[in-house]
Amino acid sequence: MVKLELPYFIAGSRQRKYMKVAQKEKNGVVICAIAGEINIDTVEGLKKVFQNLLENKIRKVLLNFDKVEYIDSLGIASLVELSRGLREIEGVLFLSNLSPNIRPIFSITKLDQVIIIYDTEEEALKEFYGY
Repeated sequence: MVKLELPYFIAGSRQRKYMKVAQKEKNGVVICAIAGEINIDTVEGLKKVFQNLLENKIRKVLLNFDKVEYIDSLGIASLVELSRGLREIEGVLFLSNLSPNIRPIFSITKLDQVIIIYDTEEEALKEFYGY
């Protein structure tokens, strides 16, 4: 499994921030715990993680957003690409643990009608057993 940590600087600041992705497998589901910000500075690394999942024909993917602080339009687009790629191989994408600041983005963009979202990782894992 892949562990990814991408440093980046906040515009107009000297503060260095990170987006981290830690993967683990549980009963045939690959869980990607993402931390930090998904933005123009980090999305290419995230796309590489997603491409690796698709190349390895991983069909059950859960993205845990518990520690995601921000997602921009490029991050949203990368999720749509992953969802499409998984459907092409008869796979499924679930998201869990979206913060109150991030969840409305999925409602506004109507992505909550395309990508299945659960309140907790445990709830999502229970649903995966039906796939």
